[in-house]
Amino acid sequence: MAHGLLSSVAATSACTDTRPTVVSLEFDDGAESAYAAARTALAEHRMVATFFVNSGALGAPGRLSVHQLRALESDGHEIGGHTVDHLHLPTLGHAELVHQICDDRTALSNEGFAVTNFAYPFGEVSRDAAAVAASCGYSSARGVGGLRGISHCWLCPYAESFPPHDPYHTRTALSVRDDTTLEDMKRAVTRAREHGGGWVQIVFHQICDDCGRYSTRESTFHRWLDWLSEERARGHIVVLSVRDALRK
Repeated sequence: MAHGLLSSVAATSACTDTRPTVVSLEFDDGAESAYAAARTALAEHRMVATFFVNSGALGAPGRLSVHQLRALESDGHEIGGHTVDHLHLPTLGHAELVHQICDDRTALSNEGFAVTNFAYPFGEVSRDAAAVAASCGYSSARGVGGLRGISHCWLCPYAESFPPHDPYHTRTALSVRDDTTLEDMKRAVTRAREHGGGWVQIVFHQICDDCGRYSTRESTFHRWLDWLSEERARGHIVVLSVRDALRK
C-alpha cells in the first residue's frame, strides 16, 4: 500500500511545479475508540495512519492492547512512541526523560514493532526532551502547533517543510477537538496546497460521540475521510504515515 501511495507523490510532483501536499493522519494516546471507529474506516478508504501510544497504558481500560496494535500494524499502519506514562516532559529531570522516552521505545520494540517516530505528550517540547528523543534513535519527534490552518498562528507557515525545519519538533495545526469542524480540517489542507504544498499532520485522539474535549464524532471522521479520498482522486493530495512522509 505504501509503495502505491509513494508513487502517487511522484505523480503529483510531476504534474505541478510545487511540492506535493502530504497529509498524515495521527492518533495520540492509544485510545481504544480510535481502533474501534477508525480501523475499518481507514481500510475502506485505503489510507494508513500513525498511532502514537504509551507503552505503560497498553491493555488498560479504554486503551489499545498489544494484540490490537499488531492488527493495526498488519493493516499497514505505523506504531510510534508517546512515552511510558504520558507525563509533562518539560518538568522532568534527565533520568526520567530517558525512562519515559527511551524505555517506551524499547518496550514497543520488544513487542516487535518498528518504532521510529515520536510524539511529545500534550505537544510539550523542551530542548532536553528533544535531545533525548534523538539519542534514543528516533527519526523525528512531533509537537503540536506551529502551522496555520486550525490554529490562529497568522505568521506561521501553512505546512511543514520537506525535510522538516526541525525533525525533533515537527509542526502541526492544533489537535482536533470536539469543537473542530470538518471545514476547519479541510481548510488546514487546502490552504497548504494553495500555498505551495508541504506536510500537514492532523492529530486526533478519541473517535466517538460526546466523549471528551479531545474527541471527534464518528460521522465527522467519516466525512473527513470521504473528502480526503476525493482530494486524493483529483491528484491534490496524498495520505502517508509519518514514516513514509519522512522518506520523501
